[in-house]
Amino acid sequence: MVSNEAFKRRFKIKRPQTIYILYWVLLSYILAALVFWFIVLKNQNEQLSKYRLDMIDVDDSMHEQKQNEITDAKNRNTFQYIGEGITFLLLIGVGAIFVFRAINRQFKQAQQQENFMMAITHELKTPIAVTKLNLETLQKRLLNDEQRQKLIHSTIQEANRLNALCNNMLLTSQIEAGGYKIMQEPINFSDLAKECAHDFMVRFPNRKIEIQVTEKIFINGDWLLLQLAVNNLLDNAIKYSGKDDIVLLKLFQNNKEIYIQVIDEGPGISSEEKEKIFEKYYRSGHGKVKGTGLGLYLTKKIVKAHHGIIKIKNNISRGSIFEILLKI
Repeated sequence: MVSNEAFKRRFKIKRPQTIYILYWVLLSYILAALVFWFIVLKNQNEQLSKYRLDMIDVDDSMHEQKQNEITDAKNRNTFQYIGEGITFLLLIGVGAIFVFRAINRQFKQAQQQENFMMAITHELKTPIAVTKLNLETLQKRLLNDEQRQKLIHSTIQEANRLNALCNNMLLTSQIEAGGYKIMQEPINFSDLAKECAHDFMVRFPNRKIEIQVTEKIFINGDWLLLQLAVNNLLDNAIKYSGKDDIVLLKLFQNNKEIYIQVIDEGPGISSEEKEKIFEKYYRSGHGKVKGTGLGLYLTKKIVKAHHGIIKIKNNISRGSIFEILLKI
């Protein structure tokens, strides 16, 4: 007997196919009906014209004129049917394309949301489970100071991870709903960048994180959002690069333009994926790396809200360069 879960999985796979088949069947029926009624009207027009021609008296002095009038009326009706048929065909075609794209978009969004829920469930459960295990260990066992500090550090790291995840979700929903008011206040961007880098150095002491920050770079913006944007880029670089690879954070100014770059030595990003990685819920590497697909999407929203641009460049040797350009 097929289990309930197996049935659901099979149903989810077949459901789009069924809807697509139904869509093409209905579209084919509408087109066939349109062709059928054109043929019927054309035949009726020809039969009516033939009947009217047969009714003309051959001895009538107006015979030729009446015959021409009937032929002209027949041709006008034929052109009218053709014109109406083409108009209906165009309307059906436009409607069919619109419906087809809407169906595709709905299925894509449903699949993305399903993948997101699976990812978010895993991302939420992991830090909670690790934190719970660490606390239970501290509670039940007598540990030396070094072991306690190690567990406490691990717990704080998982709490920070959970906090960043919640911030991404909350801010994404608030920004999209227009419920978040972006602050415009003077910010020492140099301090912000160094604070982000130092935070990741504490969270990932075994990773090679370097900073090259020009001092006293100021900008008007929202500290929380810009901090989140930089954190998302650093987190992304760490996720997609090896343990021995260097992650470099650079901040510099050129006239009235501020550049912040996060450079990694990971496998890099293909040209096809460069167009997709800023989409909501999209995760590079077919979801093999942990994440929700909100980080880069939210980062682009934040950069756009600050009237900046974000782009990806290939690193010289290997890896990627995420660059944010903000204007003073």
